[in-house]
Amino acid sequence: MKRHFLFLAVLMAIMPVLAEDIPENYYDAIDGQQDAALKTALSLIIRNGDRYEYGTTTYHSSNNPPEWQKGDLKAYGTWQALPFTDHKPGTQGGVWDMYSNCVRYYPNKLGESGCSLNIEHCLPKSWWGWNKDDTRDSSWVAYKDLYNLNPSDQRANSQKSNYAPGHVSTADKFDNGSFRMSSAKKSEYGYICFEPEEEYRGDFARTYFYMATAYEHIGWNAYPQYVSDDNYLMFSDAIIQVLLDWHRADPVSDKEICRADQISNIQCNRNPYIDYPELVEYIWGNKKGETVNLASLTKAFKPDCCQEETNTPEPQIYDTLINLPIITATYINAIKGDITGNANSGIQSNGSASITMGKSNTDGEISFSGIALKDTAVLAFRASPYNSASSMQLDIYANEQLIRSIEVEVQQETRNEIRYRIPIPQDTHSIKLVSVGGSTSKRACIQELYLLVPKKDPTGLIVPEYGPMPAYKEIRNGQVRIIRNKSIFTILGQTIR
Repeated sequence: MKRHFLFLAVLMAIMPVLAEDIPENYYDAIDGQQDAALKTALSLIIRNGDRYEYGTTTYHSSNNPPEWQKGDLKAYGTWQALPFTDHKPGTQGGVWDMYSNCVRYYPNKLGESGCSLNIEHCLPKSWWGWNKDDTRDSSWVAYKDLYNLNPSDQRANSQKSNYAPGHVSTADKFDNGSFRMSSAKKSEYGYICFEPEEEYRGDFARTYFYMATAYEHIGWNAYPQYVSDDNYLMFSDAIIQVLLDWHRADPVSDKEICRADQISNIQCNRNPYIDYPELVEYIWGNKKGETVNLASLTKAFKPDCCQEETNTPEPQIYDTLINLPIITATYINAIKGDITGNANSGIQSNGSASITMGKSNTDGEISFSGIALKDTAVLAFRASPYNSASSMQLDIYANEQLIRSIEVEVQQETRNEIRYRIPIPQDTHSIKLVSVGGSTSKRACIQELYLLVPKKDPTGLIVPEYGPMPAYKEIRNGQVRIIRNKSIFTILGQTIR
């Protein structure tokens, strides 16, 4: 089952794929086992395999071509995996976010983080005794296990911290309409707890069971009210009951199967509680004391559940006069030549691929001059309210004249990234975007920005290069994609408006 992916693009043209079946004989060692011996047999199977480096480690063709071409796992960090493991079908580049109802898109360069998007450890890393300085240590392997890592809303991730799962009857600590938390005073357990949306509760439970199995041999005594060094059951009785409730109420979904399949392609190991959900009952539930007959277990796996949409329309080619798939103050100010860019002091980074427009009480402003449009153009970008803002107002100017004001009010902590497509009139020489308000309560975040003009001449305009950015875009079925050396490097999205 050892298959290493070479990631040449964030999202390549999406093709139909089938989930890979469970490798033959993979679980043979659990046949005839029960209770603690069953769990340890599973642990010895699934703790093996490969792991990405944590974060954004990436080989580029400029620093180590042989290893990069081989797709060496050490070439990639966990950020590079998320567009594949957590791609949400039908969103044209969106990712699953089990922590909010927000629409999230993966940043447009491998290994970059974007507006209000975190990598979250589903089971808190602080629950086990880990040593990040020793990369050979099993606790460090657990730290970077993709089964336990998810894209997550920054606000919800911060609130979740290292608290425990629980049934939330009163969401007095946090509630964004999807992810809810109860204070210790209101919780039935006497401690702060969280509860995700119903459709994700089984996902959380099976991740907790996986981690407790794969890494049962590392120290688990950091939070004795939640976990213990008992290598068998490990979780407290209260948490076991919550996880069992979630596991039973929310069966394995197609989303979960497809995500696990992508992770197994990378790590070469599997989550047994997704493959055979019944195993949870043999270890923690109502079949404790019974012996497993592997042949009688029911597989949740379905090979035809991971179909993806395809995009076949002929491309419409545009020239790209401003090209910011990664947008930072440094990249804006680096645009030189006929067109120049400027970011004022109100621009600050948000992640490594996007900007927050506003700092202290200074309005964030970015501007471009020397454009000289001979035809109508399109300003395409993605924007959302800042992660702690209650609203945003983004004003767009052409030749110092206001042509569009975008106002968004945050409803129940939902800050969707929206694709905007703003017509820019011909004879425009300057463009300016201003986030009005400045304060943290009224502030915009922008991720990627392009100024596109219809390509009339196949030779096109020669765009000055700045940094490692590609030179042109392709519009296919409403999607803006960066093209370099005939490879698709990125995707903007579907409905740009």
